Amino acid sequence: MNAKRNSIFVFLVILILTGSIFMGYKVGEVAGKEIINTHDVLQTFEIEGITFKPETSIYPKEYMVEDTEPIIYKDSQGNLLFIYTYGSFVERRENFRENMMRDQFSFTLKDKTFFSKLYNVKNLELVYAIAYPSIENTQAVINKLRKVDQVIFTDLNAGEEIVFTGESPSWEAKVSLRYYEHWWTDSKNKLQYESYHTHAPTLTYKGQIPEQAIPMEYSFSTSTSESKGTQEVTPEMLTRVIQLGTGGGNGGRPRVDDTYKVKITLDGKTEEFELKAKSDGS
Repeated sequence: MNAKRNSIFVFLVILILTGSIFMGYKVGEVAGKEIINTHDVLQTFEIEGITFKPETSIYPKEYMVEDTEPIIYKDSQGNLLFIYTYGSFVERRENFRENMMRDQFSFTLKDKTFFSKLYNVKNLELVYAIAYPSIENTQAVINKLRKVDQVIFTDLNAGEEIVFTGESPSWEAKVSLRYYEHWWTDSKNKLQYESYHTHAPTLTYKGQIPEQAIPMEYSFSTSTSESKGTQEVTPEMLTRVIQLGTGGGNGGRPRVDDTYKVKITLDGKTEEFELKAKSDGS
């Protein structure tokens, strides 16, 4: 009887301790760290509903980058996660050359062809490989990639968002600017910097809907960037939000006190106005 009671006690202690460890690991905790590890990545994904298990059927040596072997994991859909660990931002940048590695992660495994995305994550390099979608599950794959992107951008890289809005008599415009920035001091006491941003402009038409397709020209410009284009818009397109694509990079980006200058010409009629950042960032 005592042995049974002791076993139950030990079980409860283990349950409490493991529960405390998991509950103490909160979303956003990793975002504040300068150096992270594999455990940080796996726990963050698990909290967000994506669980990875070790993948033992693939040989890590086949995917070495310089002298670094990845640790390889697989999620419940069979998608793969390669984690390359380095001692610092500088070490990762010096040893993992993205442009040279892309072909290495285009591969076929068990009759599945994989599409891979590479992610800079502080001192780690992550490669998420997802099987090419069939017609039936294309949207599911897109949704999964968006989820992975969001976890890495927000929870691991401490990404933030600024939303710029504005309007004219006929138009409402919005630019969602998402970015992350990392500052650190290297072994030579030099300040280092790494960043990445994306911007996604949209338009909403408030004017009289035409009866047929008409030409539209647009431009969004700031002190550091400009995006513009020409397209033909249909009456149906003008009844909903017009997505103008997504751009980005690691160069200069608009700041919260910057202004976007917007110019739109629809069927010969031009309107110009400005976008400013919303004070609450929503």
